[in-house]
Amino acid sequence: MRNIGGVFKLPCARNVLIASSLRNFGGMIVSSFLPVFFGKNFPAYKAEYALLNAMALSICGFVASLSGGIISDKFEKKSYWTKALICMFGCAASVPLIALGTLSTANFYLSVACYALKVLVSGTYSGPAITMIQNTAPLSQQGNVISVYFFCITAAQTISPAIFGIFANKFGCLANPAMYGPLITAAVAFGYLGSLPFWFRAGKAYKKHMEDKDAEESAGLIESA
Repeated sequence: MRNIGGVFKLPCARNVLIASSLRNFGGMIVSSFLPVFFGKNFPAYKAEYALLNAMALSICGFVASLSGGIISDKFEKKSYWTKALICMFGCAASVPLIALGTLSTANFYLSVACYALKVLVSGTYSGPAITMIQNTAPLSQQGNVISVYFFCITAAQTISPAIFGIFANKFGCLANPAMYGPLITAAVAFGYLGSLPFWFRAGKAYKKHMEDKDAEESAGLIESA
């Protein structure tokens, strides 16, 4: 708890931790219950779903992880907001994609395509998020911030399926599988959209920290000259 309290005193780290926890709250519900949604609403496409889901996770997930780091490193020289904007865009774009893919059960391939695009845009967040907290944490806290980061997102991922299960039972999803769609969309909206203000605050704190660091380095070079 002492480590968590110390990390939460760091403005950028605090907001990244909250944003990442909210994002993973919604993300775990997608991972846990979207297969149930497809299995119940498209029972004739179980083999196709297994193949396409594996392709979406492997190909789109791989591309997203690489592109998040590449884009953030390339464009950070132009703006320290780049990393936060990547996280914000991924979370914001995921909500309409999940809504389009789950609120209608008329087209299996449309639903899968929306899910694949969601993986592509939302999977870019991890690298920029971790880099922001590493770059703004003191050297003595580097181990703590990473440990607390994974603790927070793991806790969010652990409790989210249990909470979703309560609502699924309340709204009778077993008897009416189409209800999984609205509930999954609501969970993603809560987690992903709820994270946006914290990504914004994290980006603001990150920008200030990096600009202050640049100013200190410039002053040191002038003094040494």
